Amino acid sequence: MKLKTTLFFLLLASKVLAQFDIAIDFDNDSIVDKATMINIETGYKLTFSLSSQNNKNHTTETITLGGQKNTLSVSKNILILSSQFMRGENKFKFRYDSALKEVRLIGYDTKNYGNATNDGSGNSSYNLNIGVYEATWNRFDKKLKKLVPYPKIRKKLPIKTYLLQDFSDKMIEELDKISYDLLPSALK
Repeated sequence: MKLKTTLFFLLLASKVLAQFDIAIDFDNDSIVDKATMINIETGYKLTFSLSSQNNKNHTTETITLGGQKNTLSVSKNILILSSQFMRGENKFKFRYDSALKEVRLIGYDTKNYGNATNDGSGNSSYNLNIGVYEATWNRFDKKLKKLVPYPKIRKKLPIKTYLLQDFSDKMIEELDKISYDLLPSALK
């Protein structure tokens, strides 16, 4: 029997600390596992435990990169960390890998709104399961006075393993660099 995933939201009275708890059966053993995001003044940390690892707690270092609003959610046993900022959003998707017996990053998606004319707007998606990066970007054509899409980008990249317990600013910077390196030169 599949366990239903539930989202528990707890906002503490303090402006400094907010906590998001997620109940999820990561390792598909019909025992609920837990993931928590703790927003702190300097950023946030993620903690999680797996029943298959005797509920041992894993905690990331403090993450300072990201937006003003960071949240956790679950979709089809995938833990999604959303980081929203003024002109866009990043989503990090984590799922249990039965071969590794660890929770690993399987996807990194970005959405950018560009400037006031939406110049530089677009989306990118990096599927870390198969090593494929895809992106669509737009530029504002002043003569036509409308958004014009750049050619779609699709690039095969080496498959790389990132574990949830190692999630950090360094990992985010590495993923951002991959996206930046593949941007059309006019958007850099």
